[in-house]
Amino acid sequence: MPFDFNITTRAALLDALRTDGAVLRHDVDTATIFRMPSDGREGIAVGGLYLWHDYPLADDKLSLADGWEREIGRVNEKYAALWSRFAALLTSDEPKTLALSNSQHNLAQFSDGSDGFLRDFGLGRRAFDEITAALDAFGARNYRLLFLTRSVADLAETAALDDPRLDHRFVGILSLRPDRRVAGSIATSRDANAILSVCGTYEDGHWQVGAASATTAIIHRRTDRGLEPFGSITVAAGTFMAWFEGRDQFQEIRRVGAGLRLADGAVWRRD
Repeated sequence: MPFDFNITTRAALLDALRTDGAVLRHDVDTATIFRMPSDGREGIAVGGLYLWHDYPLADDKLSLADGWEREIGRVNEKYAALWSRFAALLTSDEPKTLALSNSQHNLAQFSDGSDGFLRDFGLGRRAFDEITAALDAFGARNYRLLFLTRSVADLAETAALDDPRLDHRFVGILSLRPDRRVAGSIATSRDANAILSVCGTYEDGHWQVGAASATTAIIHRRTDRGLEPFGSITVAAGTFMAWFEGRDQFQEIRRVGAGLRLADGAVWRRD
C-alpha cells in the first residue's frame, strides 16, 4: 500500500484522499531533501509525505546517492500502481482495518515541536473526524481504523465516541523492533468481559480503571487537579498488558486476589 514504508503526516494523507492520489506524483521541483537532525540520514519529502525507502543512498547509508533524481520516474510509477490498488480496496465491500500509528520512537524528528507533532501526527478526536470524513468523501466502504497512539490524552479524547469504526490503543513510544508482546496484545479477542474484570478503583481511589472499549481500559491517576489519564490496560493472550507514556513502557499485569500485580512488583489493591 502507498503509505506502508513511509512517514506520512495527517495533512498528506488527507490530500492524497482528496486528490485521488495525484499529490503522490512529484518531480525535481516538488521533491525536497529532508535530513534527520539526529544522524543526518537523508530522504525525499513530497509535501508531508517522506519517501524514506524509495531512493538510493550513498555508501555511507546516510546521504542520498548522486543522481537520485533519475529514479523519480520509477518511483512515480510504483506509487501510481500502489494507489490504484489502495483505492480499489478502499471502495470495495471487503472488510478492512486501516492502521495508523504515531508510536515510532524517532517520529518527532519529522515535526516542529509538540504543537507541530500534534498537528502532523496526533491521533485524537480531530484526527478521527478528519480522516473518516475524507475516507467517506472518497467512497471508502466497510472500513475500521486502528489507532496506535503514544499519547494517553489522545485515547481519552476518543473514549466517549462509541464508534464501531475505531479501535484505539495507547502504546506509548515504541522502538523500531518492539517486544513481541506488543503485537500479541494488539491481535486479541474482543471479549468485553475480560477488560471489565480489571476495571474499578484501586488504592483508596488513587487509581481508577475504566473501560474505553471491549479491548482497552484507561488508567486514571488522582492528582491535585483531579483524575488525569495516566496509562491503559489491554487484553493480551492469557493476561493483560499495562501501557504508560515514555519509550517501551509496557509490562504484563495480572489479577491477584482483589487487586492487580504489575510485572515490576507493584500491587494495586482494589477498593
